[in-house]
Amino acid sequence: MSLDQAIADVTKCITDVSPSAVIRVLRQSAEEATVRAYAPAEDETAIKKATRDKTLDLFTKEGLDVQVLFYDIATSLPPDE
Repeated sequence: MSLDQAIADVTKCITDVSPSAVIRVLRQSAEEATVRAYAPAEDETAIKKATRDKTLDLFTKEGLDVQVLFYDIATSLPPDE
């Protein structure tokens, strides 16, 4: 699996549970990325649950380190793309 596909899969996991989430991605290398999810505070637990197993599988089975960071959109506005 490519890093782009992994990011797309993780992003889908996030938007499935928090459709209003704003996603920003920072690629560190060909195997590493940080997905920042800016969403309502009440979606934090659902986002973490939806992405925990996926990111662990990506790391252990695919060698891809995709981290998900949650930000409360009410207090932390997403940066421009």
